[in-house]
Parts: sequence; structure tokens; C-alpha cells
Amino acid sequence: VKLDDYEVRVLINGLIQQHRSYDAETNGQIDALALRLCDIAEAMKPGRKKKISFEPVETRVIRHCLMEWRNREIQAKRHGAVDAINELLIRFTR
Repeated sequence: VKLDDYEVRVLINGLIQQHRSYDAETNGQIDALALRLCDIAEAMKPGRKKKISFEPVETRVIRHCLMEWRNREIQAKRHGAVDAINELLIRFTR
């Protein structure tokens, strides 16, 4: 998946927001993925896209977290956030 530094940081935020909402195994996967993405984000140049490879289990966790986060933002009527989350979700459902 090709993401720029902003999208990686939005994804990290989404994972962190969903953290502790699941069982211990899923929370552990979220932690590991968020840490890996933090390392990637730190090394990225602003505004540049980077192709990031994800394991199937990571992709599943990301999709699940993004869906849950999007649903919470819809309920809170934060449409700008919903649009940004939808853009990320599209990248992980192809």
C-alpha cells in the first residue's frame, strides 16, 4: 500500500484510538503494528509516498480498526474525519 507521511500518521492515530477495545491478542497486534508504523513515519520525508507491505493479519486488523473508528466518527458527526478515514479504508480494501 502506498501511503504518504500524513496518511501513515492518521493510520497510527486510528490504531491507537482503537487500542484496548479488543481481546489481548488483537491489542498486541495493534501495538506491534502501531510501533512499526511509527518507525516508518519517522524515516519518511514529508509529502513523499512510500510503499509499505503489510501481512494479511495486519491488513485485517487495520481494516477492522478503521471501520470501527469511522463508525464512531459518523456517530459524532465529524464528517471531515470520516472522509479521511474512508480514503484510508479504500486503500486497504483493494
